[in-house]
Amino acid sequence: MNNYEFCVQWILDQRRGNNVRVLDYGCGAGRIVKDLRLQGVEAFGCDVFYEGAAYSSLTDLTSTDGIIVKMEGGAIPFESASFDFVINNQVMEHVDNLDNVLAEVRRVLKPGGKVISLFPDKGVWREGHCGVPFLHWFPKGSRPRIYYAAACRAFGLGYHKQDKNVIGWSQEFCEWLDKWTYYRPRREIDATYDKYFCDVVHIEDYWLKLRLGERKKAATYLPAFAQQLVVRKLAGMIFVARKPL
Repeated sequence: MNNYEFCVQWILDQRRGNNVRVLDYGCGAGRIVKDLRLQGVEAFGCDVFYEGAAYSSLTDLTSTDGIIVKMEGGAIPFESASFDFVINNQVMEHVDNLDNVLAEVRRVLKPGGKVISLFPDKGVWREGHCGVPFLHWFPKGSRPRIYYAAACRAFGLGYHKQDKNVIGWSQEFCEWLDKWTYYRPRREIDATYDKYFCDVVHIEDYWLKLRLGERKKAATYLPAFAQQLVVRKLAGMIFVARKPL
């Protein structure tokens, strides 16, 4: 089970047969929206469709009026209190102003509605976009990290290599990280979410069991807090927060 499938399953578990409206914030190619609609869920998506991401597999739902819409000026283009759930999957590490985004998410949620967030904080061990450990720990604009990334690639690490030479690939990825990522300490993330939501619950252990599938028994040898820590360090945070009534 991947993250897209996890988000869909989480919504199906939460709705308990009820009719719910779901927004995928930063929906990308719209896979979650499409899969939820196939399950009979009234799902919508929005995205800024920034140039730093790939949308070649963008679902045909964009041609359907109002299902997947482009955001302008940071505003979510839906009415206030119009969704029961908001999903953001690997999105919040790409937003420069987390306060503004969470304020908008809170606005479109119904009272008591929930937001599920999946994204890495700065403490994650591997930079997930390029596959190089700890690359995001270097300061932005740091020259030594280019050579560090090149050394890691020389040992076989890294994604999206194509036919690029080692230094060219390293420099290009570092520039991409500078422009399109904003890794924050967990304490800062927690404090910002607490301004807008309540009842924050981390569910990394639940995510791990679903991801492991038939192998989930292996996770039971670790207590829940240890499972959560492992997931946070290797993949990122997965947590749910609620808009106050």
